[in-house]
Amino acid sequence: MDNPEPTPLPPPRTISASSEGIIGIGITVAALGVLCLLLGCAQWMRVEHQVAFIFLPIGALLVAAGAVTAMMGQSRKRR
Repeated sequence: MDNPEPTPLPPPRTISASSEGIIGIGITVAALGVLCLLLGCAQWMRVEHQVAFIFLPIGALLVAAGAVTAMMGQSRKRR
């Protein structure tokens, strides 16, 4: 039996997000970080310090990551 010729695979596509989309993701992540910070502050005021020690660093990291992501999206060159 003859083997049929293999069909060539299409070239891989690169998925590129727009700079506005990246900025939006960064803002969303930073907003979630602010919510975690507020929840951590509320737990601190309720004298639930163990829970606050979880939410406060997570919130700070999310705010920082969101800010960096938004800045990366802003620095992208438009086509």
